[in-house]
Amino acid sequence: MISVPITPATAQPARTLVGNVRRLLQRLVADPAPLERTIAGTLAQRSLVAAANTGILDALIDHPGSDGQELARLGHCSPAGVDILARALAATALLSPPGTGWRVRQAYTPLLRKDSFLRSWLDYADSVIAPALLSLEDSVRHGTPEGLTRLYGHDRQNFYAAVATDPVNGPIFSKFMRSYSSINRKAVARHSVFSGPLKILDLGGGDGDLAMAIVTHHPQAEVTVADLPAVIERTSESFSQHPQASRLQTVAVDLLHDQLPPGYDVILCAHVIDILSPEEIRGLLTKAREALAAKGKLVVFTPVTADHGRGPLINSLMGIYFLALARGKGRFYSTSKLREIAANCGFKAFRDVPLPCDEVILIGEKED
Repeated sequence: MISVPITPATAQPARTLVGNVRRLLQRLVADPAPLERTIAGTLAQRSLVAAANTGILDALIDHPGSDGQELARLGHCSPAGVDILARALAATALLSPPGTGWRVRQAYTPLLRKDSFLRSWLDYADSVIAPALLSLEDSVRHGTPEGLTRLYGHDRQNFYAAVATDPVNGPIFSKFMRSYSSINRKAVARHSVFSGPLKILDLGGGDGDLAMAIVTHHPQAEVTVADLPAVIERTSESFSQHPQASRLQTVAVDLLHDQLPPGYDVILCAHVIDILSPEEIRGLLTKAREALAAKGKLVVFTPVTADHGRGPLINSLMGIYFLALARGKGRFYSTSKLREIAANCGFKAFRDVPLPCDEVILIGEKED
């Protein structure tokens, strides 16, 4: 009997019978990297959150090249704790090797500053998503957002209504959504679909940032934001102070249960389709079609997943966020799935406009 020891994947066995067997066994052994990344994910994210919350991350950005002692002094932290934290971040490749002190890699520096999207994401993930995901197992078992119950109690059925009146997490959520939407806001607002003397209904428009950007870029457009009453109160206040306030309106609407006001040339769904199930999307788009004037257009601005269902990574993973917290029904859909649903609701002539960060503008026209 021949003994065949397993060698590391980097080894190159000789071209012999034994070597061929070794190569076959190496190919049969799964690549450990995806499993390692998955298991390490929680530790890596918590390391970055800790760096942000202690001030170490800002110290690294503002004082590149500092050693552990200096970082500890700037962050009022334990030198030993800072050393362990810095080495953990270096292992994720966020920090350069400490040959001349610790520093955030140049490519990541603008992404991790205080006013960046990623910092608002870290705050939101730490304050809201992480506590909610402690109930993920129950959400998987029951198909209900048990994280919502954990955060707000059994009597709350709508995360967006609950967080809108939350004095602590509400501002964190609002800042995150504004920062997230800002990534492609300008590209969406400038699109020619909003040009001309058009009446636009922005479904779930939140604080109205996209609506204000649209009227700024298109001097003939009028935009009405439709959202929950608690949200609309803040939106109306923002609109009243805008230079184009006369072309900005609000209407309090429960998108799932209320009819939409009629007579619009364009209906915009920006970062709202993803909180709904396919059945709820059909219901909303059916109401949208009824609210549109002849030849009216549907514009969907949303993150998307690939048709084969295996990525992009973060967009696919976000499904568990929607399951555990945000109503238990939403997810990021593929462009082909959204086109299929919209076509079944009476829309045609679709155009896709790819955007950075795996987002898309999908434009359809109301069928006659």
